[in-house]
Amino acid sequence: MRVRKHIVLIAMAAGLFLLDVSTVSAAVPGPVSAISPLLFAFLVFLACTAIGTISIIAGTGGGVLFTTLFLGFTSIHPDIVRATGLLAAVCGTRIGARRYLRRGIANIRLVLFLGSCYTLFAVVGALFGLTITRRFGDTGIAVIKLTLGVIVMAVGMMYLLVKGTAYPEVMRVDRFTRRLGLDMAYWEASFKQPLKQPIGYRVTRSLVGALVVCVVGFISGTLGLGAGWAITPLFNFVMLVPLKVAAATSAVIISIGDTAAVFPYLMSNSIFPVYAVPTIAGLIFGAEIGSRIAVKVKPRIIRYVLIAIMMGTGTKLVITGLSLL
Repeated sequence: MRVRKHIVLIAMAAGLFLLDVSTVSAAVPGPVSAISPLLFAFLVFLACTAIGTISIIAGTGGGVLFTTLFLGFTSIHPDIVRATGLLAAVCGTRIGARRYLRRGIANIRLVLFLGSCYTLFAVVGALFGLTITRRFGDTGIAVIKLTLGVIVMAVGMMYLLVKGTAYPEVMRVDRFTRRLGLDMAYWEASFKQPLKQPIGYRVTRSLVGALVVCVVGFISGTLGLGAGWAITPLFNFVMLVPLKVAAATSAVIISIGDTAAVFPYLMSNSIFPVYAVPTIAGLIFGAEIGSRIAVKVKPRIIRYVLIAIMMGTGTKLVITGLSLL
């Protein structure tokens, strides 16, 4: 039954791709429009495979690198890139979200509390981003690229300076968080057999977390970045959630919120299967490759490569944004 469902999904994606092949020349100005649509899709697939491989080893979302690189080094319209980046973030996180929920690692109470905040502001951000580019033209595109460049450079510095804490210690829980009852436990399967046991943890500073999640959701919807780069550190460093739970809960929230944020782009005809299909396929294929070689490659090296890419591309976006103003 599961194999049959996968075949149906692949057939639907292939059908959408073939129907949309004729739209490449209309959607992409400049030299890219002269490339064969099939060749263009293949090149996008190869690029996204590399992005997915690096992202999974470095521990960041593929949407961050995809949106940054394609906005910085291609002539594809920002609305199309941002819409595809959000769609890629949804597909990537949804794969892990189901597994995290089934195993009880994700904190469902945090998902219910913060997921609604993130979803609402991600949709508002998507509508705001579309308004900027369509009402203000080149100036709006310049603002998007300049803002994205600054944020990406800040994220690169954060990855360079900040390291996660597997089991942070909560000394005090504020009254608001205590009333919400966000404390839970999860089964730590990485311990050896005699030590396997449920691990209880407490959550704190939930009001601060909610405010930050609203801002991150708005940024994610506006720029098409996804939000794993911000929500996981927020849970781990600010709300003192264990690192594994923080990553799992972040994946579930993003899979819900970015699904809603995709719809404004979808309704504005900003999603083209000829981009989306090879992008998603490449990111998923790259993530599969990255997960297999992660045990053989030092993550620190890949992390520094990722930081260098983000800093370089962020600088390029800032320069391009300033030149368009």
